[in-house]
Amino acid sequence: MNLRQIPLIFIALLAWGQPGSALAETKIWSAVILASNAPEPKESPEVLKPVFQGLKRFFGYNQFEILGSSTMSVDAKVEEWLVPTEHFWLSVRARKTTSKEARGAYLLNLELFHDKRPLVATEARLGPESPLFIRGPVHATGQVLVVLQVQR
Repeated sequence: MNLRQIPLIFIALLAWGQPGSALAETKIWSAVILASNAPEPKESPEVLKPVFQGLKRFFGYNQFEILGSSTMSVDAKVEEWLVPTEHFWLSVRARKTTSKEARGAYLLNLELFHDKRPLVATEARLGPESPLFIRGPVHATGQVLVVLQVQR
C-alpha cells in the first residue's frame, strides 16, 4: 500500500461506518382503512390527519377507521411484505427513481391480497409529499382503502 491510497481507504471507512444514507432513513407507511359515511362521523385518527381531506375528496366518505398499519424501511431492493391487517397482505418492492422530474419519488411494485386471493397487482410512483390511495373491496359497512405514504 502506498501513501496515496491511505486517504481513499480512510474516506471509504468513514462512509462505511455511517449509520445509513437518506434512503435507509426513509420509510413507507401503509394502512388499511375502512371508509364509510356516518350520520355523526367519529374524529379521524391523528395519523390520518395529513391525508384526511384527500381521502374525503377522492372517495366521498366522511369517516375513516384504521384496521391496521405497518411501516417498512426502504433501505434494500428486496421484496417486503407489509401485513396491515389479519386478512389483507401487501407486497411492496420499492426503489428510488432516477429521473430528475421524480424529485425523490419511489417506484413501487405492489400486490394486494385478501387472505391468499390476489386483488391488485400494479406499479406506481410514490412521492414524498404525495400519498398513494388504493380502492379495495366493498365491505358490509363501507369500503376498504389502502394508503401508502413516504415518511422521513
